[in-house]
Amino acid sequence: MERKYSDGELEKICNKVKKWYELFSNSKHFERLTPEQKKEAEFIITSVAQYMYSYDLLSPEEWDECSLEDCCANLLPRKVTADESFFRSVAPVLFAFFTFAGEEGLLKDSSALAKKVEQAHERIKRNAANPEYWGMAKSFLMAAKNAGVDIENEQELNGFVAFLNLQRSRQPKGGCQRSW
Repeated sequence: MERKYSDGELEKICNKVKKWYELFSNSKHFERLTPEQKKEAEFIITSVAQYMYSYDLLSPEEWDECSLEDCCANLLPRKVTADESFFRSVAPVLFAFFTFAGEEGLLKDSSALAKKVEQAHERIKRNAANPEYWGMAKSFLMAAKNAGVDIENEQELNGFVAFLNLQRSRQPKGGCQRSW
């Protein structure tokens, strides 16, 4: 039987992972994280849960090393528009979270997941920093951010789009350009 994506299933997964995050945020494993990692932790954990389901249809109980590595080293760097601190924090946060989840009996093979994400740490950072690796939406948002646009501000973002469209309209149209 072929599995199909379901918004309802994604919502259930997000609710479950949010509860797990709340438990994690009160644990000794969370306390050991740096302030930067603590700040990024909830977004990292929920993003992984969303991408693992959206792309591989995997609930947390089904997560495996291969899918996790693809999510963390490929999907997140390609899709998530975030500062370097986010990507520096992915592996340490997930390592701590998986260690916690294993001790609490929330995830099977959590030690293997922790080890896999730790091994992928440098690749995650390298892919996230490489503009050639980014998807179209992330490339656009990073260009806006680099131009000084507050990408959280819809009005500023719309202004940036209008500016790009104006620039594009002033460029010569396709076709041959004769130089004689």
